[in-house]
Amino acid sequence: MNLMLVRSWGWPLGRMLKFHSNYNGAQRLNFFHGFRHLLLYSTSTSAECNPDFANYLVDFLGFSKQQALSTYTKLVRSRLARGAKKVSDFEFVENSNSVVKFLKQNGLEQCHIRTAVVSDPLILFSNVEKTLIPKTLAFQKMGFSVSDIVEVVKVNPSIFFMGLDTKIIPAFQALKEIMGCDLHVISIMKSPRIRLLSVSKLLVPNVALLMNHGIPIELIRKQLLRNPFPFLRKTEFTQDALIRVEEKLGIPRDSPRFLLGIMLLNSLKETTVESKRQIFKSFGWTESDVVTLTISSPFLLALSEANLKKRLGFFMNELGYKPSFLAKTCSLFTCSLEKRIVPRHKTLLVLKEKGLITLDYSLVSAVSYTESKFLEKFVLPFKEVHEVYSKHADRNLIRDLLKEKDCIILRNL
Repeated sequence: MNLMLVRSWGWPLGRMLKFHSNYNGAQRLNFFHGFRHLLLYSTSTSAECNPDFANYLVDFLGFSKQQALSTYTKLVRSRLARGAKKVSDFEFVENSNSVVKFLKQNGLEQCHIRTAVVSDPLILFSNVEKTLIPKTLAFQKMGFSVSDIVEVVKVNPSIFFMGLDTKIIPAFQALKEIMGCDLHVISIMKSPRIRLLSVSKLLVPNVALLMNHGIPIELIRKQLLRNPFPFLRKTEFTQDALIRVEEKLGIPRDSPRFLLGIMLLNSLKETTVESKRQIFKSFGWTESDVVTLTISSPFLLALSEANLKKRLGFFMNELGYKPSFLAKTCSLFTCSLEKRIVPRHKTLLVLKEKGLITLDYSLVSAVSYTESKFLEKFVLPFKEVHEVYSKHADRNLIRDLLKEKDCIILRNL
């Protein structure tokens, strides 16, 4: 963000909000009067929507009518709950216009502002000079770029209402002590799953607990960057998970997957995890088979029940794979079934049936290839499989690669 932009920001107090061209003079007058129920706040707690306020959100921020109605109700309740002071119609319009202008000039597009207002309508009441600018400058001093600040506001617009010295800076410093790098801290704060208010209360104690149980800080940092949410559970849940990872999942404490097991149990209910384990057993897996797969990749149990059943049905019923084989081949559970596994399986079948390849390539090895490498090796050289692969994969990608190949041939003539 340009510091000069923030510092030179001017706020003309007498400027009226420019209304949409379809508003005539009478409508403008009604619009201002229509704010009275919202802004002067009688003691009524009615949630009936003010149509003029809804029109404001629709016309100037691109809201749908349904969004405008629900946002109005949310705003009224929030203001009443906080005992907010009375403001005039004109003050609200002027302030909202200043907020929107400030956010737009600092990188947020209308869709981002709309998302922020839906999440926390009180942002329209922010004081630009006293709240938005100081917070923006503080983020800059902490190393946030323009795009970083935009991402933070998009996922957590309420950050403008958090205390700078009591909430934001302490959370940043606590994360920095753990991560050891400003860039990693910024990355975590941009995550839609981080709750800054819980950093000192939950995340820091959980990290200390994990380290006290011998889990390397490097592994903890890696998981925080991937998904900080499991670290935001109460420490008693994490303490319990430390025990259940070994007892319920069978993952030994010295396994490099032990932390992943804790994250899994901190993310899902115990009944949900057990339900997923029972799905495998319903397909004839033994407890040993399930444990073997879980140790290899604990988060496979985070797949939906429908996803697991579909994969197991395909691998075991259609391909005839045995549980003992699948338990040691977690890659078949991590790739897309529809976009990667099925297209490559059908392609290999045609190639083998027509005698176009001599080596007996397994599906596991075929799945391991990158998309471009698989196309180059198994699809592009054989017109017989172009249509088969295109039914399940990206037809445009095949077309573009064929064009590129023709260009290379022409250049070499």
